[in-house]
Amino acid sequence: MRTIAQERAHVEMMIELEKQSQDWRDMKLRHALIPDDWGRLETTAPVRPRRKKVTVALDEDVARWFKGLGAGYHGRINGVLRTYMLALISKEVLSRGDRNRHGEEIWGKAAPKRTE
Repeated sequence: MRTIAQERAHVEMMIELEKQSQDWRDMKLRHALIPDDWGRLETTAPVRPRRKKVTVALDEDVARWFKGLGAGYHGRINGVLRTYMLALISKEVLSRGDRNRHGEEIWGKAAPKRTE
């Protein structure tokens, strides 16, 4: 039979194990959602040879994260933006303009007929 202190310690340990188990499941789910080619994005994404210099203000944590990935972070940012752009163009990702004012998807649907 356990003492009250031992029982408390056991319950705390079981709670911590459940949290770690949930964190592990979440991590596996996040990894399952990332495409296999994500790690090669900067080398495989089509990039036009001609570049246009612009000034962009990024959130501090975003800029720090990309810089933390090492040299070539400008190309990675460009690759992410290009991927998002192509996803919008291909309608893999819907933009605000692809929904009506009620939030219903309208892309690809015929325009309503007008009665005059």
